[in-house]
Amino acid sequence: MGSDAGGNDSMQVDQALSLHDDSLFDRVVLYAATALFASTIALATVQVAVRQFGLELFGLAHWTEPAARYVLIVATYLGAAVASRNGEHIKMEFLLDRLENHYPRVRRVLDLLVAALVATFVAVALRGTAGSAAAGWETSIGGIGFVTAGTLYLGIACGLAVMLVYELGNLADRLRALGGEG
Repeated sequence: MGSDAGGNDSMQVDQALSLHDDSLFDRVVLYAATALFASTIALATVQVAVRQFGLELFGLAHWTEPAARYVLIVATYLGAAVASRNGEHIKMEFLLDRLENHYPRVRRVLDLLVAALVATFVAVALRGTAGSAAAGWETSIGGIGFVTAGTLYLGIACGLAVMLVYELGNLADRLRALGGEG
């Protein structure tokens, strides 16, 4: 939350996709997430065209519905990693901002604790998802023959792994901020 020129609180969200300061890793993650979301839109468009215009496409379009679903699931986790990178995940800062005005060190300690909890949660989710990927590697989930529950969980695990990298970076930043106090 910030204030505009008149002193009114306003919600400011940076939606810029400026990549000039980002690493190659950041670029790959952002472009992969963008490509997956674009693929979801393309697949959904094909589904609508097939249904609305009666295009049978020789029966070859049946795979687009499950493909769109699977791509959207994986894209959601990769998109969440991008949000983690940008510090744009959902958080309630109203009380923390007020606390910072009076007790800035307490705010930094709470930020550190939250970062540790988020990183721990993502690590536990990643471990569980990796186990599910291994356990379900041969389990068919229908719709597309070569996509199994394991491959879907592997895509989710990749998104969680990227998110964990960013969350560990956030945790390190919070530790430095707390340690840099004089």
